[in-house]
Amino acid sequence: MRLGDALGDSLRGPLPKPMLAASCLVLCAACLDDPSDPGATDRAAAADLFSPWPGDESLRIAAEPDVLVGLDESLPLDGSLGAVFFGDGIAIANRMSREVLILDSAGGLLSRHGRRGEGPGEYTNLSGIARHANGLITWDSNQFRVTLLDASGDYVGETSLRRRGRVRTEIVGTFGNSVLLETWQTGFRGDGYVGPIEIRQPVAYEIAGLSDGEVVVEDTLPGEEQWAARESDGAGGVLHGGSPVIFGRTAVSAVTERYAYLATTDSIAITRYDEAGTAVQVSFEQPRERAEAAWVRFVRDTTRAHLESRGPGQIFIGGRNFMEVMTEFRLRRLESLPARPTLPAFSAIKGGADGLLWIREYPDPLQDQVAWVGFSEAWERKKRIVMPPRLHVLDISSDRGVLVKTKGALDETLVEVYPIER
Repeated sequence: MRLGDALGDSLRGPLPKPMLAASCLVLCAACLDDPSDPGATDRAAAADLFSPWPGDESLRIAAEPDVLVGLDESLPLDGSLGAVFFGDGIAIANRMSREVLILDSAGGLLSRHGRRGEGPGEYTNLSGIARHANGLITWDSNQFRVTLLDASGDYVGETSLRRRGRVRTEIVGTFGNSVLLETWQTGFRGDGYVGPIEIRQPVAYEIAGLSDGEVVVEDTLPGEEQWAARESDGAGGVLHGGSPVIFGRTAVSAVTERYAYLATTDSIAITRYDEAGTAVQVSFEQPRERAEAAWVRFVRDTTRAHLESRGPGQIFIGGRNFMEVMTEFRLRRLESLPARPTLPAFSAIKGGADGLLWIREYPDPLQDQVAWVGFSEAWERKKRIVMPPRLHVLDISSDRGVLVKTKGALDETLVEVYPIER
């Protein structure tokens, strides 16, 4: 069944034609200045967007999670899973088993949906999940197919989206009757030996209708800043790839119930798209913190220790262990890895289960708490939550808690929910 036939009256009508009209809401004109050199102008310093403000509702997460999923050996979780708050519980897309797992508020398994295959409700590469209306949308990146599940997790319908070549395409989320997709190319392609040099490969975004797959918006942003090289592996082959520039910038994206958001961490200038393709830009002034030499040394030393701790793998190419060759390759690049003189304006955005757009500050490497600030559709700061920077946040709700992915003592993948405290 096509997804468009299954959506019915649960949506707000047919998909409007793209208007691609753009307007601009600038909250601070000084945002247009080059922020890379703090103090370069004689204007007053900007207020820190991530600091507490008078009358705010500053929150923090509890020291320990109250829900933990993944310790049951009969239900192992895959490291590349996705998960969202759903109903009173959690929905998990488990790539390993090609299943959607529906859990209650305590983390108990309610139902399992899907299996390996190419038929309705089946997946060859289950690589994304998002809330949609009263149900869920899942993404199969091999088949370029979205599948609609109802409030119980049962199959309702599906739609195929436009295929691309040898690139990675993942779902960011759904809003209204649309889906936001993110596409990028991995590695450092081309001919001949190059580098290391700075590269920033583009990230492509696409907003498409869930009912018919029609593309409404296409946009491109500069991706992650990398220090990349392409060189001989010593066995007639080529090694290529990039390491992130220290304190480098990248593209980020998110969706809430009604909008899609695109930005880069160069500055807090966010473009918001509605279903019709209308773009509105909002900019926040944010003071730029200088990168201290001790932070740069810490990042280099931590990266080096991580690389040197890696053990050899089981793959041999040209008589050499592939993992050892790659480790040597990355360590060579680390010697000249550049660092930006200032920290990025922010580090991530995420649409929460509470309807807010959450923006995460960029913490310095020695910082023990990081702030997320939640904004309403009217760009009003509503909530502020602090938590350890190490957490891999999957979803946020100021009412439900913070949903995270982590690793257990035996390197098993876990999903946890941390309650929120005042």
